[in-house]
Amino acid sequence: MLSRTRWLALALIATAGSAAAQPLDYVVVDPPRTRAAGGATTIYLNPCPAGCTVTAGSDSARADTSSILGRNATPATVTLAPFAWDQATWDGMVACVRERYAPWDVTVVTAEPAGGRYLEVMVAGLPAALGLPGNTLGVAPLTSDCSPLPSAIAFAFANAHQAEPAQIENLCTTVIHEAGHLYGLDHEFACRDPMTYLDGCGAKLFVNRSYPCGETDGERPCKCGATQNSFVALTEAIGPGAAPAPPAAHLISPPDGGAVNRQFSVFVQLDSARTVADVTLWINGRSWVRVPGKVTSSLYELVTPAAVPDGALDLEVRIRDDLGNVGVLTRSVTKGAPCVDGQTCPADATCVAGGCRFAAGTGALGGGCAVDDDCAGKLCAVADGIGTCSQPCYPAGATCPAGLTCRAGDDEGLACLPPVETAGGCCSTGAGAGAPPLVAVLAVAGWLRRRRRRW
Repeated sequence: MLSRTRWLALALIATAGSAAAQPLDYVVVDPPRTRAAGGATTIYLNPCPAGCTVTAGSDSARADTSSILGRNATPATVTLAPFAWDQATWDGMVACVRERYAPWDVTVVTAEPAGGRYLEVMVAGLPAALGLPGNTLGVAPLTSDCSPLPSAIAFAFANAHQAEPAQIENLCTTVIHEAGHLYGLDHEFACRDPMTYLDGCGAKLFVNRSYPCGETDGERPCKCGATQNSFVALTEAIGPGAAPAPPAAHLISPPDGGAVNRQFSVFVQLDSARTVADVTLWINGRSWVRVPGKVTSSLYELVTPAAVPDGALDLEVRIRDDLGNVGVLTRSVTKGAPCVDGQTCPADATCVAGGCRFAAGTGALGGGCAVDDDCAGKLCAVADGIGTCSQPCYPAGATCPAGLTCRAGDDEGLACLPPVETAGGCCSTGAGAGAPPLVAVLAVAGWLRRRRRRW
């Protein structure tokens, strides 16, 4: 067991031959006897109201057995104390877990299912029950081939969390992280994804981007490929669920109907937790400013160029998230004097209702494009380096207009694109038979006032 406040989970896989000389940070256990197709579609959150007892054995939520017990000084039988916090904290955490897993075909329940296979997260107790350090937040088995376990228990040590304003979010992140291991997810070196050790980026949810893996010391290759896309991996493991809503935001300034300076800024506050791909400002039918999504801030400033013509201005802010969904905000302002005829507008604009208006793109869905302005729908999606006038879609394979298919573009966002014989995707955490699971460790610094660990 490592004495540092972080765990280098899975790091010894590449040096398994010398593992005996290394601090042991994973345990190889027997694989399940049967390989069920896909992951379980039910997650049971158990607060252990009368305490929970788990014994060593093959991973089974129904039998209350775990392959990570009875190894490396971990007891063969453990008992967790009940969830220590109030009902409001429990209800808030459950709602958060349901929301974070809503994009997939998963039902999150708080009563043990009567039949069928399911995964269980015991949200209770302290790490001392498993002989672990007091700053450990959770532990879960993880298959070495990144395939989902058909039935297993993860431990989220709820009573190790402090009572603080961020407690519900912290508990939620612990739970979705540990459940993610049961579905075959490695640790990503990506601050917004819950499969990370990194912190300081706000609420975490599974991001539709390929990232390298790693804990806190830097990037490393993932267990089942150079990179990992947690969103795609979960979709492959359990199938899609409810389509996430477009990005939610509000336009802070300028005020609607107000007058603006010769060169002004538009400020947009993001209200949704999804990662943003980019934010684009359209004025009178033309795109003028595009800024990339941020990791740590939800406030965006779009600085307009002085070349924006005077007159009535119709602002349209388009926010595209990591899935390709687009949220739209609109506002009308005035800059200088209204135009009176075409002589006071740029050559490619027409004076209409006091504003210099630019012709809309003419590209129909499926047509070729170089930029968003070429398309009537204001979206030029690029796949394999080729632009196509498109529209957002979810999930991959969703219905698109004839001749197009919903698939990932070059930036991994989903859009209606021309079909290909083999649709590109990001790193797949494919399943293979017979590979052993191993214990995964998560250490997250900063969620609590002192460093704590998740395995």
